[in-house]
Amino acid sequence: MASKKRVLFLIGGKSEEHEISLISSKHILEALDKLKFEPLVVVIDKGGAMFHVSVEDVMKTPRNPREVKTPKGELISIQPFSAAGSKPKILVGGRSYEFDVAFPVLHGPGGEDGSIQGLFEFSGVPVVGCDVKSSAICMDKGVTKRLCALANLPVAAFEEIYKTDDYKKYQPTNFPLFVKPARLGSSIGVFKVKSQAELTHALTEAFKLDEKVLVEDAVVGREIEVAILGNRGDLTVSPAGEIRIKTEFYSYDAKYVLEDAAELIYPAPLPPEQLKQLQALAVGVFNALECSGMARLDFFLRQSDGQFLLNEVNTIPGFTPISMYPKLMQLAGVGYSELITRLINLASR
Repeated sequence: MASKKRVLFLIGGKSEEHEISLISSKHILEALDKLKFEPLVVVIDKGGAMFHVSVEDVMKTPRNPREVKTPKGELISIQPFSAAGSKPKILVGGRSYEFDVAFPVLHGPGGEDGSIQGLFEFSGVPVVGCDVKSSAICMDKGVTKRLCALANLPVAAFEEIYKTDDYKKYQPTNFPLFVKPARLGSSIGVFKVKSQAELTHALTEAFKLDEKVLVEDAVVGREIEVAILGNRGDLTVSPAGEIRIKTEFYSYDAKYVLEDAAELIYPAPLPPEQLKQLQALAVGVFNALECSGMARLDFFLRQSDGQFLLNEVNTIPGFTPISMYPKLMQLAGVGYSELITRLINLASR
């Protein structure tokens, strides 16, 4: 019998999405095929310190992010460089643990932006998900949209504003608008604004979280998502899912805290030809941004003309109980445990 692969799970992180990462990690570890893989878990706290923690401690993570506490263990260091023929390892006190594959479950800056990917790629360590380049591109919503527009892939109208700009003098002519940090997820720091006064306040708050902010037209229509698994030329593309919100917009609290704030519909009710159009568009975006491994692609279906518009691309999508990515993959015939196995094997190859 072949020996188990040891998988280094990096969880938590320094970003505002720290708690969501811990919830995602709990459910990934639950689904992990223990006959094939042995988990080695490292939590990164909000200060950047790294600790070796037990799977059992991660399993205590509650569903509500407001109640999540960061598990603590022994401080560690990662030794990705090693002598020829030996494996990378983490160092815990006087002990060391080798591993075969790195699996970052780190949402937002410091984990989804290419920085962790760069550490492992430079060291020749297989890593689950997108590489440095596509991770960095997709983390920045403005760069994502500019590149897609250059590739003639439809995106909603937007502007990029920098903290160094005199943004308090910015006066658009149309409302409502959305204001969002360029490099955060989970709707953290997102505002829907309906007046100039609200816009100035929203920009001020968003700039506390990022040096660059997007201002986007509010699209009247439906929110539709597609999941992709695999690498160019061998992709599994899911049916579509739909988010029907009952609040002003799909905020952080609507996603993770409030009960019944949104209805998740999978599969989304779309005519077959419209679904094929959307799936082809999702593959076009995935390939244009040179993604690999996995991504969840979020679109608007504009009410006025029935056009799909790219909203954003998530290269480490959520794996929480309400997350669309694993649910959509199940619709595509890939169960949760098989999904985790395929992601690790894709990295290993």
